Amino acid sequence: MSIKKSIAAIFISVSTLTIAQSNQVQNASNYLRNKEFDKAKASADAAAINETTMNNPKLWMYRGKIYQEIYFSKDAAIKNLDADAEEKALESYINCLKNDKDNIYKDEVKGLIVQATAGVSNKANFFVQTKVYDKALYCYELIEKALPYDFDQGMKRNNITKEKLMYNKFDMYKYAANKEKTIEYADKLIAINYKDAKIYIDMVKLSLVDRDTVKALSYIGKGKAMFEDNMELINQEINIYLARNKTNELKDKLTTAIEVSPDNEVLHAVLANLYQKTSEIEKAEAEYLKAIEIKPDYEIANYNLGVMYFNTGNQWNEKLGALPPKETVKAKEYETKANEYFRKAVSNFEKSYEVSPDKQTKQQLRKLFLRLGETEKADKYK
Repeated sequence: MSIKKSIAAIFISVSTLTIAQSNQVQNASNYLRNKEFDKAKASADAAAINETTMNNPKLWMYRGKIYQEIYFSKDAAIKNLDADAEEKALESYINCLKNDKDNIYKDEVKGLIVQATAGVSNKANFFVQTKVYDKALYCYELIEKALPYDFDQGMKRNNITKEKLMYNKFDMYKYAANKEKTIEYADKLIAINYKDAKIYIDMVKLSLVDRDTVKALSYIGKGKAMFEDNMELINQEINIYLARNKTNELKDKLTTAIEVSPDNEVLHAVLANLYQKTSEIEKAEAEYLKAIEIKPDYEIANYNLGVMYFNTGNQWNEKLGALPPKETVKAKEYETKANEYFRKAVSNFEKSYEVSPDKQTKQQLRKLFLRLGETEKADKYK
């Protein structure tokens, strides 16, 4: 065979291969239209790895639609065609838009990529819950690649943002017990003032596991600057000072702060909480009452004061139970005292419940009204 004929043969062979692969793209489209998803998947996957079609945005659009049909399907046989259909759909739409230099497919794909991103986000959550962290991380990284194509802010409306992804990675690394990465992402979130108290709470706990109270207090300080009335952070701070036998130092700090800002209900509630922990009940009561005077609907102060009154009522009730039968005068006195504090507790629990009607407070109110013999009021909290 001459050189000229050999070149012609090679050219024909390459051309034939190119046409064959282009046909695969058309086949994928036809199979998709006919709902033959297994054949559509095979054609699209073949074209996706071939050099002549792997940069074809049309191919990637069809491939995305095929995989989206697979994971949306309620037919188990179709759904089981690929366990990674969500990820492959999103990957396909990203490749479509990346290669679509003339924006031919943008309008058709921009809504589909939002749906696919939501699907992969749900998949990532599932992987975190089932502790398959490598797959969760892959999902998060895929979503990050999709974010530049959020043309109409659909992803943002679904709370899929760069910042939220950063938080999700932080949470994932925490559950995976990857301390180094957890700290890295916590510090990134703190640097951008990401508003979630859980970051600070988790980092305080992690620091305390390492017995690093200095770092724990640093995270508490940063957290309180953003969430000044977060009781979990406040309690952690108080507990650290208690463990270090520095309660007087903390009391002094709070007292000085109150002198500067006497109408700050949060400071009064924090000092009350500290007095409560050090069993200075009268001082605690006075500070809680001051906090409520400043802000009558202050849920935390009302709830904590209710707990304190309830505990005091229980103490009188225990004294009552320990009396010999002949001590009738004292029994009457103790019962009166117990009910006095239970009624006070009811008052504050009701104020707390008005602001935050949670199940625990509701149950507590019902028990107290039944104990006080007020069944009609108890029925309100069934």
